[in-house]
Formats: sequence, C-alpha cells, structure tokens
Amino acid sequence: MPEKKNSSEGQSHRLSKRIAVALPLLVRGHDVHGQSFEDSTHSFNVSREGASFLTRRELRLDQQLELVIPQRSTARPLGSQGDFETTAAVRRVISKSPGEWEVGVHFTGPRLRTFMSESA
Repeated sequence: MPEKKNSSEGQSHRLSKRIAVALPLLVRGHDVHGQSFEDSTHSFNVSREGASFLTRRELRLDQQLELVIPQRSTARPLGSQGDFETTAAVRRVISKSPGEWEVGVHFTGPRLRTFMSESA
C-alpha cells in the first residue's frame, strides 16, 4: 500500500474524476487535540469517491469525519431529509496558512452520485 503524504506529492491515482465546485459542507469530528467540532465550510472539488475543503481545524491523516452536503435549498436546515450524508477518512492535509488547512477526504460511507453533462 502506498505511503500517505501530507502534501499533494505522491498522491495515488484517483478512481473517479474530480469536479471543481463550491458546495456547502458540514463537517463533524474531533481535531488532533480531541476537541469535538461541527463546522460549516464549502468544497473546492468533489468526486464520487471524495472531496476537498478548507478548515481551521487541525486534522490528522486517516481520521474519520462525518460530512453533510445539503440538498440545494436555502430554506432547509443542514441535516434535513434529502441531504447527502456520509463518513470519510482524511487522506491529505496541506497547510495553506497559519491555522488553515486544505483537507482531502475519501468517502468511507455512501458515495456521492455524480452526473455527466449530456454535451460531454
């Protein structure tokens, strides 16, 4: 099994195509200090297999998180029926600035359904 890196160097080949999209995202888990959290952020990109996002929480490789991507409606609270909910393992952590990290996760629970454009 390839060694996991703390940067984009040495990433393994992805199983599905990433789509650059800023989707609202709720992230739940524990940081490296054991502090539980629930933060709202947005994705940089998503695929059927995972996502990446920015966080102010220090996370470690392989730790488990819970993710919620709400169905497109501003009138409904996060966690409503129809939202996409899954678990994920942290696969990449890149320091962006002091106190801010870009995190890449691989879904360990349900996978995200993606659709190709008919013009593709």
